[in-house]
Amino acid sequence: MKYGKIFKKFRESRGLSLKDVSKCGVSSSHLSRFEHEEADLTITKFILALEAINMPIEEFIYAARDFHRDDFNELLEKIRLLVAKRDIVGMENLLISLLENKKKKGPFYELNTILVKIRLQDLSGKIYVTDQDISFISEYLFSVEYWGCYELLLFMNTLDVLNHETMMVLSKEMCHRSEFYRDIPNNRRLLSTMLLNAYITCIERIELIDALYFEKQLKFCNFSETEIYEKLVFHYAKNLYDLKKTHNQYALIEMRKCIATMKLVNSQQLACTFEHHLEQVLNDLE
Repeated sequence: MKYGKIFKKFRESRGLSLKDVSKCGVSSSHLSRFEHEEADLTITKFILALEAINMPIEEFIYAARDFHRDDFNELLEKIRLLVAKRDIVGMENLLISLLENKKKKGPFYELNTILVKIRLQDLSGKIYVTDQDISFISEYLFSVEYWGCYELLLFMNTLDVLNHETMMVLSKEMCHRSEFYRDIPNNRRLLSTMLLNAYITCIERIELIDALYFEKQLKFCNFSETEIYEKLVFHYAKNLYDLKKTHNQYALIEMRKCIATMKLVNSQQLACTFEHHLEQVLNDLE
């Protein structure tokens, strides 16, 4: 990738000269060679140079990928769309494409493949995931001392197939291991979504005491008025708790209001997902 040329493009778009940027501690001549692909910068100097042009590193990397997300987030988006459409054949084809891609072997390839198998199993009702698969995910997550975006995304998309004890231990570890990243806005949202998923999973399993642990953690999040998705799903989940515990019909009305709100703002696929979830909940209560 031609990082130097991309850097030059953004520097010039901000009206900054090499002399302006060199105040960060990297010489103008070194920066010039970097921009002409004649030299590299150390990671320390590269970060200093990005700060000098007021550009977050994730924004630069996104541009360097021709404004595409990384492979894992692209995979998650494909999974999300297939789940929303209840497209079993599409999910099967996605799994086949991963299994046939022999170039991408290694632990992350294995983890991503297991993730697709989990969602396909959920859609089709057929068994695709083995005990070995679940152990592989659990052992990986336990082995990582500090969780970043990948671990948060992996866990929040697989926690529903982990046994309850493992899910609870990893959830509590997650809160501890990702604390270092809490101030990063994207990670804050991932943490919130993970807590919501875990909260709903506990309620579905009738592990109501453990559900209260996640409810407490979610209250600590102090969602702002702009975090509409989080507030809406939290409200849905709290009423799911009441419905499971007391069969309160008012709770059912509130859950339907949440789905109606999703439709009101034209989040049709999201509304469809929660409608399907509510239908399963009601079938379980009969």
